[in-house]
Amino acid sequence: MKHNDFLFIFAVVVIFLALANIAFTINRINITGHATGTGTANLTVGNWTAVNFTTSVVNWGSGVVQAGQLNATLDTSVGTVTNGNWTANNAGLILENIGNVNVTIDIKTGKTAATFLGGTAPQYLLNFTNNKTGSCYNQTNVALGFWTAVNTSDPGTRVCNNFTFYNSSDAIRIDIKIAVPYDSLTGALSDVITATATQT
Repeated sequence: MKHNDFLFIFAVVVIFLALANIAFTINRINITGHATGTGTANLTVGNWTAVNFTTSVVNWGSGVVQAGQLNATLDTSVGTVTNGNWTANNAGLILENIGNVNVTIDIKTGKTAATFLGGTAPQYLLNFTNNKTGSCYNQTNVALGFWTAVNTSDPGTRVCNNFTFYNSSDAIRIDIKIAVPYDSLTGALSDVITATATQT
């Protein structure tokens, strides 16, 4: 066989193999061709309005007004008892927004100073502050950080126009100051403080 014939046959075989490879590749592309499609995921997230007293009890225990004094003052904001021998308490009530929307907060007490403590010139005051920075904002009705008289009428006193639900700013503190008169009611005295949340 001549050298030129060998090269010719070799070239034909190479071309045949190349064509076969191309045909195989085209066929494979057709068999495993790429297709796309789209899908949709739908859901509805509801508004959940909920608040919770994470610290829900202030308890001064048992005590009396010191002899010769007109009253004793018990104050959770500074944790003191003046002119009496009750146990000092600096806890205050902590109210947290555990929902997923901003809310307004109204605070109502079950009793007035007179019905809670009785006696001559009793006092029953509440003080509202942010327990976490920025929890209560756009406030116009009650100045945060100042004492205000309790309110027994529905729905209570609007203490926060916008109480946020973000974890970093979702808690307010409610401190209590009472002045127990020397001639107050006796026995176990208590009151219920109710927080009402309304979606803003």
